[in-house]
Amino acid sequence: MKFVPETERATSYLELSMAIVFLILAFLFRENFALAFICVVAFAVMLLRMIDLKKHVILRRALIACSALLLISFVIVESFVLSGFSTDDRAITNADYVVILGSGLKGTQLSLTLKQRLDASLPYVNQHPEIPIIVSGGQGPGEDITEAAAMKKYLISWGIAEGRIKLENKSTSTKENLIFSKALMQGSGGSRPRIMIVTSDYHMFRAKYIARTLGYEAYGISGESPLYLKPINMIREYLAVIKALL
Repeated sequence: MKFVPETERATSYLELSMAIVFLILAFLFRENFALAFICVVAFAVMLLRMIDLKKHVILRRALIACSALLLISFVIVESFVLSGFSTDDRAITNADYVVILGSGLKGTQLSLTLKQRLDASLPYVNQHPEIPIIVSGGQGPGEDITEAAAMKKYLISWGIAEGRIKLENKSTSTKENLIFSKALMQGSGGSRPRIMIVTSDYHMFRAKYIARTLGYEAYGISGESPLYLKPINMIREYLAVIKALL
């Protein structure tokens, strides 16, 4: 029977305890992608530290193969995501609706990401006052009002006529944004409405892809997104694109 030193056993118990703690934290922070992601990565590191990969050759090879596949898929998906960064279809003048997608509030205040989306829409909606606008976004954790209500208020403060703006205030995801917005269009554009989506650069590829699967003729205007949030947004978008494709 192999003797395991007391210090080695204590270290193993500590690593197992830490792994469990990180897993619990990932669950508790599930509404905050950045914190949840960090906790999941820490959990995986703790788990791998407890396994002697030199002894488990098959497991080591499986991990290497999975890592390679993950890296390849990440590069492919992110290349599609990056293709949406430069989307600028402002030459399209006959859209049935401008659809601005929500992106979080702090109480009643616009997040920087959402403000940048709205700012990106202003030149187009001012240039085409005949095109109605749908602001799309429900109410999530930490939000005192719906995103749609805050977006409408911001557009009105910039001189956009209140009568042009329709509120879609029930959605909690990109797919719901577009499904519920379509219900507000009252047959505009027939079964294939032509829409101008305004959203963040990192979000544009997925938004247009989902819109097309739902029967839209989709165009877009990409807004800037905060530079310091881009790394975590790109990781989150990788997972979201995979989910949308499945």
